[in-house]
Amino acid sequence: MNTPAPSGPAARPGKPSGPTPQPSEKEIAATRTLLRVFMLLLLGALLGSSFPLPWKVLGLVFSLAALTVGILALVSLVRQKAPAMLRISTTVGLVASLFLTLGTGAAILLWPITERYEQCMATALTSKAQRQCEEDLRNLGGLLETRSVTPQEIPWSTS
Repeated sequence: MNTPAPSGPAARPGKPSGPTPQPSEKEIAATRTLLRVFMLLLLGALLGSSFPLPWKVLGLVFSLAALTVGILALVSLVRQKAPAMLRISTTVGLVASLFLTLGTGAAILLWPITERYEQCMATALTSKAQRQCEEDLRNLGGLLETRSVTPQEIPWSTS
């Protein structure tokens, strides 16, 4: 015979019985501090990524720190069962921080090309010159530029 499944708190061993504990004032204050630091680091990353090259490294440092603090803040928000809008906005900030990290990291990784682009844009006086700087950047300073090769330029060519 089929016996009915037990119901009540004893039937769900994974769920604690009784009301969920409310976060303490200390936990709420710590989370609030994490969110403030996260927002300041995100602002620093945004500003630092727009600086010229040697200072772009600061933007990368700020964005990496913002990623770390943002993850800690999001974990704290989830544990405290904070309002959904706060968790969503923190997640959006984390995604922005991730994109800033990737963009600034790529600019630093391609240091010589970025430096050449920044110098070109600083001296470009016309929109045509600026477009030429941007085209040079899109070609990664000539790395992606294609040109036709004559048979005389190929060392193993028989002609």
